[in-house]
Amino acid sequence: MSAAEQIDPSIDHYLAEFSRIERDLPGSDDSKRVRSTELKRFAETGFPTVRDEEWKYTSLAAVEKRRFEINDESAAIDKSALDAFMPKGFEAHRLVLVDGYFNAGLSDLNDLPAGVTVRSFADHLRDNAGVGVKAQEVDDEPGSLAAMNAAFFTDGAYVETASGAVLEKPLHIICVSSGAHDDRMTQVRHRYVFGENSQATIVEHAIGLGDKAYFANVVTEAVMGRNAQLKRVRLQEESERGYHVSAFFGQQRRDSRIFNHAFDLGGRLARIDTNSRLVDQNAEVHLNGVFVPTGRQHMDNHTMIDHDTEHSISREQYKGVLAGHGRGVFNGKILIRKDAQKTDSDLSVDALLLSDKAEVDAKPELEIYADDVTAGHGSTVGQLDEDAVFYLKSRGISEEGARAVLTYSFANALVEQLGIAPIERYVEATLLKKLPGGEAFADLA
Repeated sequence: MSAAEQIDPSIDHYLAEFSRIERDLPGSDDSKRVRSTELKRFAETGFPTVRDEEWKYTSLAAVEKRRFEINDESAAIDKSALDAFMPKGFEAHRLVLVDGYFNAGLSDLNDLPAGVTVRSFADHLRDNAGVGVKAQEVDDEPGSLAAMNAAFFTDGAYVETASGAVLEKPLHIICVSSGAHDDRMTQVRHRYVFGENSQATIVEHAIGLGDKAYFANVVTEAVMGRNAQLKRVRLQEESERGYHVSAFFGQQRRDSRIFNHAFDLGGRLARIDTNSRLVDQNAEVHLNGVFVPTGRQHMDNHTMIDHDTEHSISREQYKGVLAGHGRGVFNGKILIRKDAQKTDSDLSVDALLLSDKAEVDAKPELEIYADDVTAGHGSTVGQLDEDAVFYLKSRGISEEGARAVLTYSFANALVEQLGIAPIERYVEATLLKKLPGGEAFADLA
């Protein structure tokens, strides 16, 4: 049997889909050759399965059996459709992508400070023939879905900061799946290139509208110059029929800092990979995350921090709140290589089960090859303190309300670390609305 005849039917569909849209994808001829190589890598590996150790608890069978197609253009949506997803009082520059394409009418990129470039990644590729579809500095983007994204992505955000530049207002990147058609996919790629001593806050916000099934695949690359700082906030609010996969790849030079705050609140299924490689001394990364699967939602967070240098720091803390038949997965790995002496690292994950039908699989890992390091990890899974529930009930709060308040307090410790008040209030209110009995308290957040 020939190699072509052995191709899985689902992969055959995506090969045909790539042939259909290839000529319209942004990038030079060299870029398109890279896209073809990445497509081949995806085709050879296929969709991950539960037989893969990294996907042991998350099945993509529901994605694989459908035949998703790239939108030829974005649907026309009114600005009012986004109002419910706009944090009140949040002053920000805004870049909006609808169905994988930049929407200038919904965006606001006026008054950017000197030395800061924010634009459509597709436009950046068209205007700069030497720019690759993959960042050269991020030399390894593991996973077949990252390869799929490199082949198919239609657009994204390109952000570049010159040496010493500061983006004083946050940048709010909104990726909207319109839900206008069934079985559509958005393939979006963001690239952040930070010069020395530059700073920015970027909020990546995934939104799903309508009631159609769709697949969103997002990749973000961050290349950090010396003493550069990125505060990245990822808000995932896909619709009930949305399948969301995203990956972050960061490379950090000397004295650079990444503060990554992640909140998974929506979607039918969400799988998030967050990776950072620290390649020079005094680089520092902080990963904080909250995941709240309720109903029959499935949320899977995988993280990888690679200490490839001495004197680097990492801190990682995730909290999961699970209700109904919700299922959560967390697999966090910290790799400390042989020459990464004086590394200081800590990892913890805590989960709260609100239902006997809810389930969580948590696996924090340390892989250490250096002998002069400080490293620790831990994991807890528990339920609400019934004495605390009784106390609140004795003060006139309903049982559902008491449980919602206590659950909110459990997760809010990480929300408050954001340092962006409008986003904090928005996440707190959204979280409370997801909890049984929490709706009554959402306006108080």
